[in-house]
Amino acid sequence: MKNVLVINAIIWAVVILLASYLYKDTENYKFLFGTLLVAAGLTNAFIYNGLKKGE
Repeated sequence: MKNVLVINAIIWAVVILLASYLYKDTENYKFLFGTLLVAAGLTNAFIYNGLKKGE
């Protein structure tokens, strides 16, 4: 089940890198980047918490 956490982190890393590349010249780049980082952290925290409770 810990593989889910790793796969989720890899997917978020790809999404953040791709969005950073595609939207680097836009006006709201910093807002998008910050939002993606917070969302990635929250999803990983929820998955980790669920894994910890399941043990």
